Amino acid sequence: MKRIGITQRLDCIEEYGEVRNALDIRWQELLNAIGLIPILLPVNFDIALIADLKISGIIFSGGGDLGSQSNDKLSILRDKHEYQCLEYAIENSLPIFGACRGMQIIAEYFGSTFKKVENHVSSRHKIKITGQSNFSSTLHKIENVNSYHNFAIDILGDDLRTVAICPDDNTIEAIQHKSHLIFGQMWHPERENPFNKYNSQFISSFFNG
Repeated sequence: MKRIGITQRLDCIEEYGEVRNALDIRWQELLNAIGLIPILLPVNFDIALIADLKISGIIFSGGGDLGSQSNDKLSILRDKHEYQCLEYAIENSLPIFGACRGMQIIAEYFGSTFKKVENHVSSRHKIKITGQSNFSSTLHKIENVNSYHNFAIDILGDDLRTVAICPDDNTIEAIQHKSHLIFGQMWHPERENPFNKYNSQFISSFFNG
């Protein structure tokens, strides 16, 4: 079974004066179901240790906005950590997968800009595959997705291509890099109950293909 690194959100617990790395336990259930072992990559983790952990790819999880969107200190701290993870993964040709905020950090890293959007928090909508992806055959089977984001891509970076949009307002819902094995989706696969089998198949093939 391949080991896949996964980043975490940061939560401030004022009562105890603590900042905690946090990850929905459903990620463990999802990855276990498709034969992948999650390896947590906490903030302040020494990125050089990724090689020692024999990690075969990295997932950038969701939770909160980017620092550029919120100017929140914890968001900025997380962004710095995830940029380091991105740089390591690219330099070492590791597959990169992003979900929601994870897609946005990928998009920002490659020069994308963002805009505020409405009706994309705690809602569901259909997605439309653009046909510009080698992943289209599986993604076409995902009929509708969850949505938990306040911001969407405004201008997409030159190194990226659009894979899926929300047909209601044409917001970008999935992207991939033009040359590297890098993919991002704005919906949360771990928040589906039960898990969407086609999304699970896609994530499995993305890291095992």
